[in-house]
Amino acid sequence: MESFTKNQTSAARFTAFGSTFMGPTLSFFSQQLVENTTQNTPLFFLAREGYWLEKAFKQYLSGSNKKQYSCYLLASRAFLFKLLLGNSQSYAYSLKGDFKGSFYDLMRTRFLLSNSEIEDIFSNEISGRHVELAADKKSIIEVLANHKKAIDKVITPTKCAYLTYLEAMGVNKQSTLHLVDLGYSGTIQALLSILLNKDTYGHYLIASKPGEYSVDDNKVTMRGYLEEGVKIGEGYLPLDRSMFLESLLTAPNGQFRDIKFNTFDPSKFDFYYGRKVASQRYFYELEQVMAGALNYCFHTGKHQLAFTSHELELLLNSYMGKPNMIPKCTTHIFDIDDDVTGNGTVNALQFFGLA
Repeated sequence: MESFTKNQTSAARFTAFGSTFMGPTLSFFSQQLVENTTQNTPLFFLAREGYWLEKAFKQYLSGSNKKQYSCYLLASRAFLFKLLLGNSQSYAYSLKGDFKGSFYDLMRTRFLLSNSEIEDIFSNEISGRHVELAADKKSIIEVLANHKKAIDKVITPTKCAYLTYLEAMGVNKQSTLHLVDLGYSGTIQALLSILLNKDTYGHYLIASKPGEYSVDDNKVTMRGYLEEGVKIGEGYLPLDRSMFLESLLTAPNGQFRDIKFNTFDPSKFDFYYGRKVASQRYFYELEQVMAGALNYCFHTGKHQLAFTSHELELLLNSYMGKPNMIPKCTTHIFDIDDDVTGNGTVNALQFFGLA
């Protein structure tokens, strides 16, 4: 009986925390999406963050008694880096940032190639070569160009399955693809524009590169509803400490890594994911947090309650900048994986000295 009462108390604390911390953010974003798109505009929610962003959007619509098509779309930077490994247009995104190590490790960590795939494409001499992205970017591109035929042969089955999946989700019907994500630089959006040869419009909470620009002859538009034109390290706390949001806005699975046609039923797909972090291993607790946030979205939609961007910033700054604002019982679900940049698992509270 004591254990049952304790579990009830913990669940209530998780739910209350979700209402006060995540509820206003998700409600604000959902309200902005409703006000800045038409009812006939399908919205495709991206990556792990999109899992809860889409559920919040649906709850807000339900409370508002409105309807609009939305869909959660499996995508990740590393997976799209892999699909576009043979396309030089993608290198501006996949080969930026820091990396030091073997060429083999670069292919494994940043492009998700398996050991057998690397062996099928590159010689042992190339795989064992030490590379540094800043200094060796030109030579890396040269290696990829020289192996384009072998790369395309290895990647084509996965690309075919993913394009069929996107078609099944209704993506191909759109002349301009409207994508929704937390933020910030629009890498996945740009990569999808290259992959699909489509104009895209990205809706973000925060957009570091707002406005219109061209990617491979396609128009890419980014819009941030909380803030635009800010970059990490410039002192804008909701962006500098966005790990707080990313850790909770996660799907139950790890990073999306691969897709294949089902062996027994080619009309279905098998999906493959990376390792899970604490927020996914204890997903039942995260669901309690998000239950409070989703109920809040329904409530604000029903009663047409709205936050200004300034009000939301004040709230986020308090949670992200002050110690003891986050309940201790939720500390462990603030883990995120940062495998693409090679940092492994990072806990947002510990990283910023608030745990």
